[in-house]
Amino acid sequence: MRSGVKICGITTAEDALAAVAAGADALGFVMSASPRRVSAEEVRAIVDRLPPFVATVGVFVDEPLARVQEASAAAGVSMVQLQGDESPDYCRAVGRPVIKGFKIGGPVDVRKVADYPVAACLFDTLVEGEAGGTGRRFDWGQLHGLVFPRPIIVAGGLTADTVGELIHRLNPAMVDVSSGVAADARRKDPARIRAFIDAVRRARRDVAAGIDPLVDAFDDRPLIEIDGRQFLVNPLTEQVPATTATLLRSAAERCCDALDLDPGLKLVGEEDKGGALLAAVSLLSGLPYGIARWYPSGLAGQVSVDFSCEYTSGGLYLNGVDAGDRVAIVDDLISTGGTLIGLIEAVRRAGAVVEQVVCVAEKVDYDGVGRVRAATGLDVRTLVRIAVDGPRSRVVGLGYGPASQAEELKVHA
Repeated sequence: MRSGVKICGITTAEDALAAVAAGADALGFVMSASPRRVSAEEVRAIVDRLPPFVATVGVFVDEPLARVQEASAAAGVSMVQLQGDESPDYCRAVGRPVIKGFKIGGPVDVRKVADYPVAACLFDTLVEGEAGGTGRRFDWGQLHGLVFPRPIIVAGGLTADTVGELIHRLNPAMVDVSSGVAADARRKDPARIRAFIDAVRRARRDVAAGIDPLVDAFDDRPLIEIDGRQFLVNPLTEQVPATTATLLRSAAERCCDALDLDPGLKLVGEEDKGGALLAAVSLLSGLPYGIARWYPSGLAGQVSVDFSCEYTSGGLYLNGVDAGDRVAIVDDLISTGGTLIGLIEAVRRAGAVVEQVVCVAEKVDYDGVGRVRAATGLDVRTLVRIAVDGPRSRVVGLGYGPASQAEELKVHA
C-alpha cells in the first residue's frame, strides 16, 4: 500500500499550489472554529485553481448536518472530514465521501470504528478540548496489529523527522500533516512541505523494496583504519549520517525481541556509543538500566574496571547495579569484545549476575564473540554480522528473521 499525503489547514491558494507542486495527494480546509478556519467561498476560490485529481477535503467538527451539506457543496470539495462526535447515521446522511476522525488516548476499539460507513478513518491525538491540529503525537503502538475494514489515515505530531518511522511501522493509506509544515497559525512553509513529502517518498521506497533499516545502516559503509583495525562509520553508532528515529527504534525493537524480557531484569550498557540504544531499549521494554561511564563520579556504590577495546583503553565506572541484580547487557557493536568483557566484570564486581548479552552488530573479522566467551563463559547474541575485510563494510548474516534470510546473506557475502 502506498501512503498518500494530505496537507491540512490550507488557507491560501499559494499554499495549496505549493503543496500540490511538492506532491500532495489531498488538501484539507478547516471549515469549523479554528485559527485556520476558511469560508466556503474562500475554499471555492482555491479549489477552482487546482489541477485535476487532487482530493479536496472540508473539515467540520460537530456542525449541524445541513450546514455540512451546504458548505461542502458551496466549497466544491470532493469529500468531508468529520472530527467531532458525529454518529454513524450522521456520516451516512452527509451525501458525499466521509473521512471520520477518531481521537487516540488509549486502546482502540476496532468494533466501534468498524461501525462507521465511511470512506476512511483518521486517527489523531486525543487532547481535551481540541478537535485536531495540536501538533502532538499519540502512541502509534495502539494501532499496531489492528485490522480495520477501511483505509486508515494517521495524523498528530507528524514532521519530516517522524513520518518515515510511522510509515515503516504502520504503512497507513495516508498521512495527514498540518502544524508540522506550518510557518505560522495560518500559513504553510513550502520548504517544510517539500521536506515532509520527500521523507514520505523515501519511506515508501524503503517499504516497497523491503529495506530493513538495520541492515541498511551497516551495509556498504565506509571504513577507517585505526591502529591496523577497520573502524566502521555508520549512522547508528557514529551518527554519520545522523541517526534517524526509525533506525533507533528498529535497533531497540530487535534488541527487545532478542532478549528474554522479565520484569525482574535490569539493563546495563556503556555511555559512549551504546547509551542512546540502551535508553531506547529501556523505554520499549519498561526495564530500568544502569550505565557504565568513562569517568569516575565518586558516587557511593560505583564499581570500576579497566578495559581495552579495538581503538582505546581506560576505565569503566558502573552506576545503578546492586548486589543480587539480574542483568541483561545491551550494546551497539562488538569488535574485539574488550568493552563487553569489562562490562561483564563490572557487573560481577557489583555482586550482580549477567544472564543475557545482546549486541546489535558484530564485526566478524575480530572474533569478539569468541573472546567474550573465553573470558567470561557467556555467549553474546548479535543481530547483524558484518565483514570489514574490504574497502567497505558488508552485512554477511542476520541473527533475526527467517533463517533462510541469514543464510542467503552468508552465501552472497
